[in-house]
Amino acid sequence: MIKSFLTLLILLGIQQDVFAACLTDRLGDVYCGRGKCVLDKNGNVSCSRYLFGDAVLNKQGETVCGKGKCVLSAKFDSFYCSTIEAGGAAVDRFSAVKCYGGCELASASMCERVKGQ
Repeated sequence: MIKSFLTLLILLGIQQDVFAACLTDRLGDVYCGRGKCVLDKNGNVSCSRYLFGDAVLNKQGETVCGKGKCVLSAKFDSFYCSTIEAGGAAVDRFSAVKCYGGCELASASMCERVKGQ
């Protein structure tokens, strides 16, 4: 019983993070997306256009997005994301990026800015 309750609490905690797809920009406007949202260096909100997709800031402070989870390469120069919506990604012990369904570079074209209503 306690194990089931703890599992439920963990899932609820994860679910809140996963479904947090709205942010307020520097002007007070709310923007929402199907995936994760982030504020860029100028205070503008961009979100992944893919359900459970990831949004991250590159080294220039600009938002880039992916279909799935995105991770920074071992050279700290690019973000690589899963090619599958909601797919996972990680860096292995040899510093190689591994992604479910294959990896692709994160890009601004996979982001969107949709004003909340």
